[in-house]
Amino acid sequence: MTCEMRLTRVLGLPAILGERLLGHVERTALDPRLRHLRGLVIRRGLGGARWVSREGVSVLGDVSVVLQSVPVRPPKDADCPLGRVTDESGLTLGRVTDAWLRPDTLEITALEVTLGPLEDLRRGRLRVRD
Repeated sequence: MTCEMRLTRVLGLPAILGERLLGHVERTALDPRLRHLRGLVIRRGLGGARWVSREGVSVLGDVSVVLQSVPVRPPKDADCPLGRVTDESGLTLGRVTDAWLRPDTLEITALEVTLGPLEDLRRGRLRVRD
């Protein structure tokens, strides 16, 4: 019998520092190859977005993200556009909307991909590996 490693979805999780709720994960910043987490964009209400680098994430759990550093203003290179998923020929297949991560290494193991609003209604979003 094989057991699949526990994976965690990131978007929407509350971000906690000490005993204080700082907001919720609004976006993930992925490396250009969509393999590793660069950081998280945290937002609370109408306030501005805050940035936490990968090194500032202490624990990534099923119900929250525990931070070890105070979020700061996002760096200029952390624009965090949604990544495109392409095939070997370069044809765009869809856009990344969320990521599944290994909580211990923060390595991305799968991506949630949208093909567009119409396809989301018809089939739902896709979970893509490799």
